[in-house]
Amino acid sequence: MSYKMVMNRPAAWWNDTWREGTPIGNGWHGGLVYGAAAYERIMLTHTAMWREVRQPELPDVSYVLPKMRERIFEGRVQEGDPLIADELKKQGYAPDGGYPFPAADLHIKLPANEGFSKYRRELLMDSAEATVRFCDGKELVFRRAFVSRADDVLVVEANAGVEVDLTVHLPDTVDSTRVELPKRAVTQKEGEWIYFKAEIDSIEHGAVARVVRGARTLIICRLFTEGDSRIKWRELTEYMEQLPADYNELLRRHQPEHSRLFGTCRFQLDDNSYSGEELNRTLLDAAYDGELPNALVERMWAYGRYLLTCGTSTGGLPCNLTGLWSGEYRAFWAFNMANINLEMIYWQVLPARMTELLLPVFDYYERNMEDMRENARKLYGCRGIYLPAVSTPGGLKIDCISSHIINWIGGAGWIAQHYYEYWAFTRDHDFLVNRALPFLREAAAFYEDFLIWQDDKWLVAPSISPENHCSSYRGGEEAGEMIQTSINATMDVAIIKEVFAHLIELGGLAGAADEELAVWKTFLAGTPEYERNEAGAPREWLHEDFADRDIHRHQSHLYPVFPGLELARAGEDILESYRIGGIRRMTLGLAYQTSWGLAQNASLLARVGDAEHAWKCLSLISRSTLMENLLTVHNDWRDMGIGLRMKRAPFQIDANMGWTAAVQEMLLFSNRNRIDILPALPAQWERGSIGPLATRAGAEVSITWDLKANGGKAKLTAVRHTEFNLHLPDRKVVNMVLLAHQAMSIAFSFSSS
Repeated sequence: MSYKMVMNRPAAWWNDTWREGTPIGNGWHGGLVYGAAAYERIMLTHTAMWREVRQPELPDVSYVLPKMRERIFEGRVQEGDPLIADELKKQGYAPDGGYPFPAADLHIKLPANEGFSKYRRELLMDSAEATVRFCDGKELVFRRAFVSRADDVLVVEANAGVEVDLTVHLPDTVDSTRVELPKRAVTQKEGEWIYFKAEIDSIEHGAVARVVRGARTLIICRLFTEGDSRIKWRELTEYMEQLPADYNELLRRHQPEHSRLFGTCRFQLDDNSYSGEELNRTLLDAAYDGELPNALVERMWAYGRYLLTCGTSTGGLPCNLTGLWSGEYRAFWAFNMANINLEMIYWQVLPARMTELLLPVFDYYERNMEDMRENARKLYGCRGIYLPAVSTPGGLKIDCISSHIINWIGGAGWIAQHYYEYWAFTRDHDFLVNRALPFLREAAAFYEDFLIWQDDKWLVAPSISPENHCSSYRGGEEAGEMIQTSINATMDVAIIKEVFAHLIELGGLAGAADEELAVWKTFLAGTPEYERNEAGAPREWLHEDFADRDIHRHQSHLYPVFPGLELARAGEDILESYRIGGIRRMTLGLAYQTSWGLAQNASLLARVGDAEHAWKCLSLISRSTLMENLLTVHNDWRDMGIGLRMKRAPFQIDANMGWTAAVQEMLLFSNRNRIDILPALPAQWERGSIGPLATRAGAEVSITWDLKANGGKAKLTAVRHTEFNLHLPDRKVVNMVLLAHQAMSIAFSFSSS
């Protein structure tokens, strides 16, 4: 099976051309191929190219918390909401997390003779190659490029006779006079070598390109993100001199490692109307008419895998909201956002056997434990860690001085879920002892100090349900969009409950002291009960002062079913309540949705078995927030009524990964003792296959199905000795006992007859 993306236009988003480029990368170096015929440009990026980071000393404002709580409990939440943020500003705290800056542009010039025809731009996801081909009169022009996983260089092959240059990345904005470009830019050419350097924040960065001419032109390029250019130019020259000057040989070295990562799982849907070679534009037009093609579903699933495979690497940084491919200076929302977006980017990883790509997330947070401890101590006077929603590689001190960010305390607990999930899928005992438990302990220590006990239950205050506000406060008017502080947001309660439940489980396995376990059990027992609103859906706030508001993009209050597992296989009555909650966000909240909000809802609705509405969420994304290169944007830019109406459509790729995760949720569910085959299979996906998918139950699963033939087959391979219940589409339940590495195939039907 070959996953290919086909376009018949170059990048052409007016005033922001880079948005529709073809993304390539190896987790360290990134490239964005514009695909122009005569004046090709490849934007060069690097995961370490962060600048304008300011992390001043964080003042101790923990004395503000009692005042804030006093106002909240007195019914003056509007007064209490900004107190910590205002005090930080009053003390002159003005941090900046910085931005990922484009490093350079590689230009390839081949002026037209007769004009182009038969233009095609392709992305070959299996090999991570971007190609451009067209005819200029009778001459075939063909270019191809990839970023090598083996050699960590950009490799380009082009026609003979092209002109090649390296420059500062030039913004596509028509009025670019307000953009401050890197300073002291220099480009030097010496024989087959091109040397480039520039400065941002008085820090040099640059690139070296080798241009080897013959029957075809070969370009090999590598960046440096800091250091003395004289030294770096020499080092890069010496390094690239050792590489073979042959595109096919460099590709041969690169491809095995990329294929190993990208190919850990496969997904195929039969489509009688469209082929795997179909133009993106054709598939998008079909989706725009209301019929989401299976070929587009399959391509988007593969694309989400591809973007994560190319956007991060072991030992590097997590994939942020824009991956390696933002062409903006001071990019909009290019950070790690831990109140949904970072989590969504990584939901796909463990089921699809891309386990190692989650390690940079753990590395990132563990490198910054002292910053998070300082946050906890100086913002709230607590032990443990406070993990801010917004962070960048410059450090994890709080760097967004907005109340709805500062007052949200669920970050460490939500990230802790990824630690637990890593253990649940891998059963890596060393990871449990040395990474998962220490992080969970730090998160719990904060909550132990922060929570307020009232009789035998605890309260969370301040508490925030990202990024919503109540529809009425104390029976009066709305608190207002900018006043999000509350008491006992359901999501906070669910996250904190989950932290203590996971600690009790993992601590028991690792031999935690009885005294510790007793404390954790006390906090677990003190969890407030979840409640339902008048519509029968879960309440978003578990305090009478705050009334629900469904016209919103987040599904935070549905956390216990997704992404949590607490109620994911609860009774039908409970799951129906969560289904109602998800559908209300699709209907009442449709005009307030986003690409990632719909992706989150697709996974939630898959968890409750609602295949029709999960599929509809994907269909809505395809009609509203996909560009022609299938990268997602935050909201529709065309005022079509699906999603938030904004002056711009910020670029962010979390929904690309969210799509991949949602497809996997629709086709397989697992917990520690249960696997469900095709729990939310839409009627539109008549025939297909997926696998192998990993599970929390200790077996890998591959599935083929055919609705017309009323049946399918599941192949299960145990990765360890395991026992679980297998739930089949016809509602049959089979108790499975498998030895390590034992494989078994089970046929199933879709009817109970």
